[in-house]
Amino acid sequence: MTDPKPRLSVAPLNEDRLRQYVLDILSGQVLTSDQVRARDIGMVFMPLIMGALSPPDEVIVKHMGSATPPETLDGDPPKPEHPGYPEGVGEPPTKPVLGKINPQILSDLDWGETTEIEVNEAKAIVEAGNSRLVREWDAALMAWERAIEAEGKVRCEIDATHEAAIEAWKAKLAVHTDRQAERQSAHDEWVARFDVVFDEWRNNIAVVAGNMKDTFPRSINGYPMFHAIALIGHDDWKRIRAAVIREQDRAKTLEV
Repeated sequence: MTDPKPRLSVAPLNEDRLRQYVLDILSGQVLTSDQVRARDIGMVFMPLIMGALSPPDEVIVKHMGSATPPETLDGDPPKPEHPGYPEGVGEPPTKPVLGKINPQILSDLDWGETTEIEVNEAKAIVEAGNSRLVREWDAALMAWERAIEAEGKVRCEIDATHEAAIEAWKAKLAVHTDRQAERQSAHDEWVARFDVVFDEWRNNIAVVAGNMKDTFPRSINGYPMFHAIALIGHDDWKRIRAAVIREQDRAKTLEV
């Protein structure tokens, strides 16, 4: 008989990746959560506190049918969807790169091949160009800031309209009080099924690993801080850990 429950697990590593993890751990290129104090793990492997172990919506939908627990039943008024926001104003204008006087002119002055007057004229041209660039940038920046402020107001208006629509929807839903227990049951069933499916996946994670190429410039309590991580399952970690210990023990026997 086929097991109807989805079976999720951390993707297994091939032999080359297993071998590379062993080499990288031994060389210090990779740090794992097994090497970090428990109280520091969240700050060392930063994606963890940003929800890295929460499955993405598309994965939840694939296994659960929806990204969130159901709030309505067939026949209930549909919940209003957020209409979204208009396209944003984008990034601020780039700060201009200011011009510099041609070094050759200054060299010519040192060698007596030009005059102070000509140098000052060249400087004045550069300074005038720089002043124009700064004025244009200041104007563009002010326009961008005004656009950001206007965009914020539009977003607030959209949110307020949507919230009003949600409140009206809730009022309609409240009329169907006889179905409240059924709605709660559907919600609870979804949550229980979610825990079964995704707790199995989380329990399959043995360690979190970070590569030194993915660290922030700062550190925490003597540890690096990673902005990207990898997950290693229990079966793979057993092999990696055994190989690391074996190589460390072998190195000890070679010490003079």
